[in-house]
Amino acid sequence: MNVLIYNGNGTSPNSVKQAYLTLKAILGHAYDVMKVDAATLKTEPWEETCSLLVIPGGRDQPYCEDLNGRGNQKIRRYVSEGGHYLGFCAGGYYASKEIEFEKGHGTSEIIGSRELAFFPGVCRGTMFPGFIYNSEKGARSVGIVSNNKTIKTYYNGGGYFANAKSAENVKVICTYQDSGLCGDQEDEPAAGIKCQVGKGSALLFGVHPEYDVSLVDLTENEEKEKITAELTASLPFCRDLLCQSLSELGLNVLQAASNVPDLTPIYMSAINGNTLNAITAKLLTKVDGNNILKDSNDTFCISEINHVDALKLAMEKLSIERRSEDKSPVLQVLYPATSSTQSLEPVVPDKSLTPVFDLSVFYKSLLDCRKLEWGGGSWYRLGNAMLCSEVITSTQTVLDKNYEFAQNLPSGLVCLATNQIAGRGRGRNSWVSQAGALQFSFIIRHSLKLDKSPVVFIQYLTALAIVESIRGRKGYEDVPLRVKWPNDIYVDLPNQGLKKVGGLIVNSSFIRDEFLLVIGCGVNLNNTHPTVSINDVIKNHNPSLKKLDKEDVLAHVLVTFEKLYIDFCEKGMGKWFLDLYYSRWLHSNKLVTLTTHDNERAKIVGITSDYGMLEAVSVDDPRKKFTLQPDGNSFDMLKGLIIKKT
Repeated sequence: MNVLIYNGNGTSPNSVKQAYLTLKAILGHAYDVMKVDAATLKTEPWEETCSLLVIPGGRDQPYCEDLNGRGNQKIRRYVSEGGHYLGFCAGGYYASKEIEFEKGHGTSEIIGSRELAFFPGVCRGTMFPGFIYNSEKGARSVGIVSNNKTIKTYYNGGGYFANAKSAENVKVICTYQDSGLCGDQEDEPAAGIKCQVGKGSALLFGVHPEYDVSLVDLTENEEKEKITAELTASLPFCRDLLCQSLSELGLNVLQAASNVPDLTPIYMSAINGNTLNAITAKLLTKVDGNNILKDSNDTFCISEINHVDALKLAMEKLSIERRSEDKSPVLQVLYPATSSTQSLEPVVPDKSLTPVFDLSVFYKSLLDCRKLEWGGGSWYRLGNAMLCSEVITSTQTVLDKNYEFAQNLPSGLVCLATNQIAGRGRGRNSWVSQAGALQFSFIIRHSLKLDKSPVVFIQYLTALAIVESIRGRKGYEDVPLRVKWPNDIYVDLPNQGLKKVGGLIVNSSFIRDEFLLVIGCGVNLNNTHPTVSINDVIKNHNPSLKKLDKEDVLAHVLVTFEKLYIDFCEKGMGKWFLDLYYSRWLHSNKLVTLTTHDNERAKIVGITSDYGMLEAVSVDDPRKKFTLQPDGNSFDMLKGLIIKKT
């Protein structure tokens, strides 16, 4: 489910950026696109969940220095066993058996063999003169021919794959229109190839079909205008070439590839008018004369829906300024008009503004769920207010990285998005953002005075609440939804094993005597990719069970979490919670190898009641106990290993 982009020594920052943005646009609907370093490739078990490994442009000698030996052995084995490799420019040189770079040009000459050897021949360059390291001065717009069609693409120092047409297990994808360095040695030198490597394949390019020229600083290039005009016009064709090539590898490609979608307004709603009025009144005390609130990460325009046109000019001016500073556009926070006569009913924007998530249905489900709790749940507050957007940067970022904005929002407020263009997950991870996923963040203020209720357990309460909100329903008790320590949601499928369907992240800040927690959740409710959807699992488990809607699931998650949280604050961590948690998690009595403890074999017995660390006992000597911190270890339950993160 992962697309991994190498971001180690020698990679060009712009090449990494271009690869990330383009692959996010054409693969991000089905895969988690993330950046990794050499340590990750050499020491972590990335292969099991990797659909594509990408080595971008840069300098391939530092790649050799960092990955030769163990790193390349793992990459080679991964591809041979059915994985896929994508190399652009330096990534193409690096994956060839031999490299001849600037032969006869003194100190810039690089000649030698390479360990991966996916292409069984020589990659020879530079194809065209003028290349300068770490510069766009020598960049060009060059023609490549694919399927008898000529396309202009970005070029800066790449090579051609010598005699690729006659090489075994190699298919030429595109050729250079001009012979360049090759001269009369070859007709139509190969600019892009596909190599069959065991059960897997490697896609190698000497050019950059992934580049969007609008993101390249060509100030010092004498042909700036010509390059910009040609590459702007050819961008759709380059994307089509890349999409077709990746599709042939078997990847799930978004054929109508497009740039990252534009952000849409964030609409505020509340369970009643009084709640909405209280929130907006507090926020409006923080804005300037143009209803603008500038925060540490984002800038917000806060306005009633009907008044947004009056602020359009001020917003446009500010957005231009932010783009020049490489910051996200101004985020519009819009709220519906209300009055005291509406105070007892939910106040929501018109359904056409949030077409994928029905806010009225959500508030009804929330109230219905609360009524099932003791005393009718009249004191429950989670979900009483919501920020909802079709396209957002990240629900987590909006609440966690904008302190003043978040400080003026009530505990229990939810921020929900249909699509996230920069979803955040734990560690290096990001969330795959799709319309069929339930992705949201919410605010909790947790008092330091609750000394028997350590804040570290909030992630465990949240993970359990997600699972229990579904399995706690009548008829759904045996749906194979499980908790993976410390903060992932999996399904355990017959004949398929374990598949991830969700995850969460908790970020915190501290002021005076309380934590401001932002809890982010992503749950794959309806998407077939990147793994499997919860509704598909429910259908396969019992076709008679009703498909679950996002509005209803979110309401159940919030009420279930709030019930657990109230008990947690009153009772602290104890048997009341752990018995249920262990009945839903994956790890009781599992045998693991503790690579951080001389490969000792141990059995998982639970989590500690003080800091929630994983607890294990030695198989050979039960008197020996081990506790492992979630943030210090990467737990790969498929291999039974606990591996210390670097």
